Amino acid sequence: MSSLSLTINPTPVVTETLSSFTPAVSLHKLVDQLMLSFIPLAVNKKSFIVNDVNEAFELHADKQVLAFIIGNLLNNAISSSCHVCIRIEAVKQPKGIQIRVKNNGANFYSTVAHGFSEVLAAARSVGGSINIYNQKHEGTVITLSMAA
Repeated sequence: MSSLSLTINPTPVVTETLSSFTPAVSLHKLVDQLMLSFIPLAVNKKSFIVNDVNEAFELHADKQVLAFIIGNLLNNAISSSCHVCIRIEAVKQPKGIQIRVKNNGANFYSTVAHGFSEVLAAARSVGGSINIYNQKHEGTVITLSMAA
């Protein structure tokens, strides 16, 4: 199989009330904090992490849940391969935002696909969905999509 794409859609969640009660989270700062905790693992795997999230990027969501989701994706991206570059980026789309964790290694999907139910439940709890895209010889991109 040369490529694989998997989309996991969430249970509908009302997001208007969430943003009115949840303080804004600086996604760049959150990713920086998470990266610090994964530096020893990345060094051990001879890999590195790049925070490509704009410093002004903020969103209204539970910070602890976001940290759990992004931390899990980072952990899996680093643990599943050696000598890779892992990039985290965020983009605003007309229908919401996307947070992407990219790994140019070959085995990221197989690691993430197993035991991933807690991350999916966390994504659903913030009104998000997760898309996994794997292209042979190009790596894997996992996208967390959420309402803006």
